This record gives sequence, structure tokens and C-alpha cells, in this order.
Amino acid sequence: MSDYIDILLSALEEEMYSHLGEDYFLASQREDQAADALRATLSADQNDLFDAYESARNDTAGAYQDAYARRAFLLARAVYR
Repeated sequence: MSDYIDILLSALEEEMYSHLGEDYFLASQREDQAADALRATLSADQNDLFDAYESARNDTAGAYQDAYARRAFLLARAVYR
């Protein structure tokens, strides 16, 4: 870890699931069910493309989440100085 924000982000990530509410888990379950239903209709090649799409989407979401949290920490630091 290169800086204190990386340490804070790691701690936040470790604790995140215990703070997510029922709405998150219901939405996540619906997303998983929709993906499973879609996969059942796809050919092997299409499933490979879907896997690539999901991987890219997860990378994008992770980068956004990290950047958002980092900006929030920097904003909090600026406000409380």
C-alpha cells in the first residue's frame, strides 16, 4: 500500500458487506438471476463474450468505486483541516 488512502480503502472494502442493506442484496440477487437467465439462452461463443463483458464492466465499476472513495477521503481531509 502506497499511502494512507489505500489503507483506508482496503479497510472500507473489508467492512463494506456488513453495512450494505437489504436493498443491495435483493438487487444483487435479481442481477444474478437475470444474468443466469440470459446465459441459458446463449451459445458457448456468446457466453465467452458475455464473460468478457462482465469482466470489463467489473473493472470499470471497481475503478469508479475506488476513485469515488478516494475523492471522498480527500474532500473530508480538506474540510477537516
